[in-house]
This record gives sequence, structure tokens and C-alpha cells, in this order.
Amino acid sequence: MGNYLVKSKAYKGYHYSQLSKASLDYLHKRTLEMFKEVKEIFDNHQIKYMICGGTLLGACPGCEANGKFIPWDDDFDVCVFEEDYDRIREILIKELDSSMILHCQQTDSHYYHGWMKIKDKHSHVYPDESILEYNGVWIDLYMIRKIKKSEVNYLIVKEHLDYLNRRLAAGGISKEEFEKRVSDNNLLQKINEEKKLLENSDSDEKVYIIWSASKIVLNEDWVLPLKTLSFEGIECTTFNKYEEYLLQHYGEDYKSFPPEEVRRVSINKVLFDE
Repeated sequence: MGNYLVKSKAYKGYHYSQLSKASLDYLHKRTLEMFKEVKEIFDNHQIKYMICGGTLLGACPGCEANGKFIPWDDDFDVCVFEEDYDRIREILIKELDSSMILHCQQTDSHYYHGWMKIKDKHSHVYPDESILEYNGVWIDLYMIRKIKKSEVNYLIVKEHLDYLNRRLAAGGISKEEFEKRVSDNNLLQKINEEKKLLENSDSDEKVYIIWSASKIVLNEDWVLPLKTLSFEGIECTTFNKYEEYLLQHYGEDYKSFPPEEVRRVSINKVLFDE
């Protein structure tokens, strides 16, 4: 069982059985509908994208999900190259239909995540984030960046601090909570330590990093050229060596469903328009 699945229990606080079948059915049906439209926009604007995370795990040939949603998956995962990320923000804000919203700082001043989400306007998930304007089922739209391998640890620690600053600025945490989290995680000390190591490094080796909560690092040759897989009957693009990514992220048993105890979700209820 991969380390990710063990760690996910810390922030995915619910066993999937707490979500009703109707909620999961709606979530899967609706996010797939949303992705079909998003994919058409990507294709129209020649935007390269890669399905990733649990979506890729479902699409991987030979995996138990057999080209479909993992039964307990609670979102849809896609990443886009850094050079297209700002452009796709402007395109999606303009071109998504009225049933969806690109949730980002440009559309909601209280948004604080380090990546964008495409949200459904006709549903509401719980527990919600009351500070945010939109709380529907979602597609995670991550950035994938090419960086020097020597920069990885520094950038991850820096993003942790940047994330807390964004939450503070958005009103999501108090000044006291901000200071406690910075102190408890030794963030300022870690940033200084990693910055010194970076200054003393002369390596030019490159890697890709998916700018998600997990900050997954991929070898440079795993990504291009893209490959095509079928997911729920839709032809989708993903990493060239996607199995290397899945092995690293989910562990050597990634093709089989994990034990019941780690089949976790981040929400426990979905209300939606009938």
C-alpha cells in the first residue's frame, strides 16, 4: 500500500461509505460531464493536459477500476503545463457554461488554494468551506511545472508558507493560528536551510512537479510525449510513463483496490438539484 494512501487519512477524514450511493453517482456523472466540456475547450485552444491522481488510476489498463471511476473517488484530477496555466484561466473564465465556475482568486477573493478548481454550481458538498463562494463538486486543475531537482524541497516549503499567507489574507485563519502553524512546522527555519542548500547546488537536473497538495515529483522523461487512455469511454491524454507515476504515488499494488480502511474521501454529503 502506497505511503500516499496512509497519509491521506490525515486530511481525507471520512470513509467512503459515509457518502450515499446517490451522492457518489451524481459526483461521478457530473464531473465527467464537466470534463467533457473542459476537454473540448482544451482541444479547441491546443492546450496539452494530463489526467492524473485517482482519475488516472481508474483509467490505467490492468487496474481494477477497468477504465472507470474508482468507486470511492470524490473528484476529477487534471493537470496543465505551467506555460499554459495563466492562459487557460482566462479562457475558462470566459468559455465555461453557466452551470460551472472556474474557482480561483480571480473569481473569489477568499480562494486560497495553490491550484484552480472547476466547480459545479448545482450542487453543494459537505463539510463545506463557508468562507468560499462556491462549494459544488469539482475538477482539480493542477499546474505541472518543470524545475531543477535541487529546487524541489525549497519550493515545497515555500509553498507551505505561501499557502498559510493566502489563508490568512482571505480570512480563513486567524493571525494566532497562522503564527502557530508557522512555528509548529518550523517553516522559517526550513526555508532558510533549504535556500542555503539551493545556493550551494550546481546540479542542472530537471524534474516535473505537480502543484497539488501532495506535490508529486516526476522524472523529466516520464511526461512527454503524451499518451492516450480511455476513461469512462472518453479518450484522454496523460503522461508518457504513467505507470511510473502511479507506482511512485500509490505504491507497488496500485493496480488493485486498497484495503477498505484507506478508501477515504474528503466529503461526507452532496446536495444537488434533482
